[in-house]
Amino acid sequence: MAPARRSFPWVSFLAALPLLLHAVAAATSTAPANPHSYFQQPAQCPKCHLYVGSNLDPARFLTSSVDFCLECHVYEERGRTHPVKIHPDARAREAKIPPEFRMSEGEHIICLTCHSAHGPYTSPARAFAGQTPIGTDGGRNPHYKTFFLRRTDPSGEGFEAMCGACHKVP
Repeated sequence: MAPARRSFPWVSFLAALPLLLHAVAAATSTAPANPHSYFQQPAQCPKCHLYVGSNLDPARFLTSSVDFCLECHVYEERGRTHPVKIHPDARAREAKIPPEFRMSEGEHIICLTCHSAHGPYTSPARAFAGQTPIGTDGGRNPHYKTFFLRRTDPSGEGFEAMCGACHKVP
């Protein structure tokens, strides 16, 4: 039998092991991986952004960027929520598009008008009221999908902060 002096470090280590494992689990949060991480690769820029000469214009987008989005986001699977590739004057003359809502060349509404592919995928704050968390760490540290929205209202009743930016909400 080992003397008490030698076993004390092992007993302490074994007693602390659950705490260490919990710390490692918390450090490696269960937030899902960002499905848009490939947008950080410079080779992807020309699929969405306009270039002036050989310089990328980060504030201007191609109307064809919608086709790039639809390679993964199929309307039939996700449900279409807004017409794209249209000019705002074509349907809603009273709509005013805020400057942070980006338009394509020719001022058409595109996916990137309401969404930003470069934003964070998850957030500790809800994007809208009633949103259920994803990737929780055993009920602690909840993560919520951001939907890459340009505006959110976690205290509101839905997407009013987004839709109401352009449309008059009754």
